[in-house]
Amino acid sequence: MNRKRKHPKFRLTAVLKYLPNLISEMPEFAMLLRLTEARSGARVCDPQRVEVFGYRKLLPATAIIFALIGNTIAADSGPRVKPGDAKHKAELQEVELRGRIVCLPEAMHEIYDTDLPANHEHVFGFKAGDGTFYTLLRTKMSEALFVDDRVRAKELILKGRVFPRTHIFEMTGMKSVRNGVIYDLYYYCDICAIKMLSPGPCMCCQGPVKLVETPPQ
Repeated sequence: MNRKRKHPKFRLTAVLKYLPNLISEMPEFAMLLRLTEARSGARVCDPQRVEVFGYRKLLPATAIIFALIGNTIAADSGPRVKPGDAKHKAELQEVELRGRIVCLPEAMHEIYDTDLPANHEHVFGFKAGDGTFYTLLRTKMSEALFVDDRVRAKELILKGRVFPRTHIFEMTGMKSVRNGVIYDLYYYCDICAIKMLSPGPCMCCQGPVKLVETPPQ
């Protein structure tokens, strides 16, 4: 069934007829009204002024109001980038780094002769085989790198993520290298038979755990 389309002139007449009442009755339009009046030079605060200024001045005022409303709705309904969206996840690909744990202030002092106080605080990082230094993000998974001297003394292969435009490394797994052989490196609870990367206590019985190196099978 074909419907007759209303002529634009009638639509404009209807809009201009009810627009002043709409604006005067709804306080939400106060800011839009001030912007409209400033840009168009027309005042549309009450119905009487519609007749005073006529359609010629109220037409741009009406257009500005509806443009502002449309822009507001579009901004609210548009897509918003979240830190965990697919694009950011795609950038955080897992890598493997082979090297050793170092104290970054000591390493920078040795290489670049930076100032190194006698009683300095250790800031542990990771020096890869190619000479690149990484700052270690301290998490539950990487806690052993910060608290266990036995782990820091080993040559390690760390699995994890390097954040974009940084050398900050988040560890998700680790192995050790001894005499050229790669070993699985983890903490083990004999009572619960549970493997973990954290130095303890056991997540099940809360008992002590031991550091274990197992050769590849």
